Amino acid sequence: MSTLKLRKRVPEWKIRRVEYIRRLAEKYPYILVVSIENVSSPVLSEIRAILKAKGDVLKVIKNTLAIRALKAAGREGLVKYLKGSNALLFTRTNPFSLKIFIDKNRVRREARVGDIAQNDIVISEGNTGFPPGPLISLFNKLRIPIRIQEGSIWVTKDTIVARKGERITSDLAELLKRLGIKPIEVGLHIKAAYIDGHVISGDELELDLEKYKEEIANAHTQAINLSINSVFPTRETVEAILTKSIIESHYLVLNTVLPIKESLESALRRGVLEAQVLHSQVEKSLG
Repeated sequence: MSTLKLRKRVPEWKIRRVEYIRRLAEKYPYILVVSIENVSSPVLSEIRAILKAKGDVLKVIKNTLAIRALKAAGREGLVKYLKGSNALLFTRTNPFSLKIFIDKNRVRREARVGDIAQNDIVISEGNTGFPPGPLISLFNKLRIPIRIQEGSIWVTKDTIVARKGERITSDLAELLKRLGIKPIEVGLHIKAAYIDGHVISGDELELDLEKYKEEIANAHTQAINLSINSVFPTRETVEAILTKSIIESHYLVLNTVLPIKESLESALRRGVLEAQVLHSQVEKSLG
């Protein structure tokens, strides 16, 4: 007697979801797999709104469904990057430009216990707006100098409460939350991008803009020098070439003592000076 294995029926919503993602994958020229690890829902919503304003579509989807959709759209090269918590970003913006945009539009969130300070965290001098009460004990625990003035707690000087690289304690996390300070920057981490039929890793999207600016500036300088030295006139160098030619022609005339109108006066002046020097040397030698 044969055993029949009944296949579990796939929910209709999953089928629609896969089909929707497949259509997006075929509609947009670029697809990015982005990690959303440690990105809270409120922060993700903020980032989604920023991207939506540019015409981009950010979709959080289970990896299993994303794999089906990407394979159906012929974008299976992205599949190996679908590990952990991810979202798919569909865009018409060049991924290199989009990477810069995403990095510049990171969102701040509240500190949590165990977070690593990304930079020195400073409690600024001034009025906290809180009346004296239990909050004073937190300031004291964290060694933040305070005074009571006009019915409020005042911080008497700027105080570093965590150095870059240090872990956030529960007391500090609570105080920062009470003060409305959001010291942690979070954003999307690009794992990979689909570009013109090719898949490249997120690391390959990194551009050192300062380095490129320096290289472009150096290339421009070298091109200008080449144009001038090879006497290849361009709009940018024709004036410099003419100036250089005039100067060199003057030197040539002076050194060859040619009686040309433009340089005759200079040649005579130089001859007089040389004669004076020679006369002085002869007098010295005759003593």
